[in-house]
Amino acid sequence: MRTIREFTIDIVRKPPIAFPLIGLFHLLLLLWVFWSDRTEPFPNVVWLEAVWMIAYTTFWIAACDMRKWGALGYIVLTVFSMAIFFAARYNKIPQDYVNNMHFFDVLFSMLLLYYYKNFS
Repeated sequence: MRTIREFTIDIVRKPPIAFPLIGLFHLLLLLWVFWSDRTEPFPNVVWLEAVWMIAYTTFWIAACDMRKWGALGYIVLTVFSMAIFFAARYNKIPQDYVNNMHFFDVLFSMLLLYYYKNFS
């Protein structure tokens, strides 16, 4: 089992430079979501955005560790997010259920697919 220090060094040194930068972007966005939703009551639909960001951040950090399950989880989550986005757009579902970052997630998923052969 690796220590936190070894894990942090691995997720910074193993992948290409863009991966840790995107991981930092995900962490900062997660903190921003928590900060912006702090005044909302907890069992509220607004907190679904935080759930989306926790899932995306977790999978991206696993992808930074060059794990296939992290890359596949991120891609599957992106496909699921896009399906909800198009369903909400054409079926008049409230936009609160939709992840706001879905177009960036598609770009990040393409980056993961490009480097997928290097994952263990």
